[in-house]
Amino acid sequence: MLSRNFRLQAVGTIDWLFNNYDFLNVSHGLDELIVLDVSKGVRNPEAFGAVVSHIASRCFIPVTVGGGITSFDIAQGFMRSGADKLLVNSAFANDAGLCRALAEHFGRQCVVGGIDYKATPQSSQAIMIDNGTREVSTDLSGWVEFLQENGAGEILFQSVDQDGTGMGLDLSVVDGLRHRPEVPCILMGGIGKADHIIAGLQHPTIDAVATANLYNFIGSAFLDVRKSIAETGMEMARWNSCEYVALHNKFATSA
Repeated sequence: MLSRNFRLQAVGTIDWLFNNYDFLNVSHGLDELIVLDVSKGVRNPEAFGAVVSHIASRCFIPVTVGGGITSFDIAQGFMRSGADKLLVNSAFANDAGLCRALAEHFGRQCVVGGIDYKATPQSSQAIMIDNGTREVSTDLSGWVEFLQENGAGEILFQSVDQDGTGMGLDLSVVDGLRHRPEVPCILMGGIGKADHIIAGLQHPTIDAVATANLYNFIGSAFLDVRKSIAETGMEMARWNSCEYVALHNKFATSA
């Protein structure tokens, strides 16, 4: 899917992504992959779990899975399908006890608290859940604290307004917090070029950045971005593409 302000456009299947987009090569430049079920209406966790398993078996980097996590059984199914972490958004508003249970069972390092926010007539940073259709009546700083208190080991901030624009990340979202979060923070929404990634990583409160529109970074572009980041003095994990492919093939053969 391509996304613009949370409006989605289908562009191909998972197999198409691997076969025609050279995703294995693209993933050499990534540290982690986020896979979301953005279905509207009735979800099929079993079918989505099969998709997760298919991706995890062909992509040798950590996979974070989210979307429709409304029960422990669904979350456990995703973990058994190959997920390394769970991205939880609406459940923090609807069933915080579930989020605490996930953190207790899998470890809070496996629970990523998602915060989707956008500007409204009442607030410049209104927190949205249920695919951006329902607003949470809590300010951003309070919500960050709530997520941390209820099991979030990381927090992913995503700007609905910046989503898919390619105009750059909304760095102001963390500048306005009353307290710096105690857990790692990821920023998403608006990345369109390498400079946007570097700007996000240079921010003292941001630990990682994420982008959904991979078409801005085809071929070896992510590896080139990693090189540019390293040249600024920031530490980056270094991957050897040949070793990566050999390791991937080894695990794919034994699976």
